[in-house]
Amino acid sequence: MKLIAFFALTCALGLAAPAYARTERVPKLNVESSCHAAETYGMTDPKKTYKNCMVDEDQARKTLQSKWSHYKVKTRRACLAAGQNPSPSYVELLTCIEMTEEVLHPPTGELGGGGAGTSGAVGGSPPPRPALAPGPRAMPK
Repeated sequence: MKLIAFFALTCALGLAAPAYARTERVPKLNVESSCHAAETYGMTDPKKTYKNCMVDEDQARKTLQSKWSHYKVKTRRACLAAGQNPSPSYVELLTCIEMTEEVLHPPTGELGGGGAGTSGAVGGSPPPRPALAPGPRAMPK
């Protein structure tokens, strides 16, 4: 009986630990297969497409490794699927995390961030439209 209880506890802990461990460090993704698949879609030489893809993936992986612990666990967990499906990609994982973090914590400043010289625009987007004038129904009679 003790052996069965020990086995059940070991299995339960073994199943729970990998889910937690997956978010503790940047996952190892097989981006080579994704970059090989991208060769057929590139506009240039397939070897150049593969090389550029691998450079992008390596840069994204390094960024993730340097900032991984600063991202919320919930965000990392939610974005793991985006980085693994349909093709493994650190670029997709990083994009998902950055977009999620941006939504949860928009930059400070006027109208969502902007900053000096951006007229309230966020990330190169056009400035927000001015408020509309009241329509004919709002006019005094």
